Amino acid sequence: MHKRLISSGFTLIELLITLSIISLLVGMVIPNYQHNILATQRDLAKMKLTTISLLQTDNFSRYQEFIELENLAIDLSSNTYQYSIDITESNHYTVIATAVGSQLNDINCRQLSLDHNLMRLPAACW
Repeated sequence: MHKRLISSGFTLIELLITLSIISLLVGMVIPNYQHNILATQRDLAKMKLTTISLLQTDNFSRYQEFIELENLAIDLSSNTYQYSIDITESNHYTVIATAVGSQLNDINCRQLSLDHNLMRLPAACW
């Protein structure tokens, strides 16, 4: 009788198939992950814009004027957005968050704004 040769390892074909499947899964997951990171950073920017608006409303109710961002009690340091404010003579303001760095990949939402009437632009990003 012949003895059967028992293999306890993987063949090269099995390893190649496994690596192919893993590569396909990773290829599908990475774009979704990157999209979620951009959306999360955008949500943080929207939250800061809303906070700035609340602080401006509070300051206006106390002193009848809007103030510059550097005088507000909020940390605006960010690697993904730069914040600015446009205050007009007629007591109107627009707070703007402009994407920088990796957030520039968020093509349709590179600039977010919120004004004194709570008008949010671009609407699709809010």
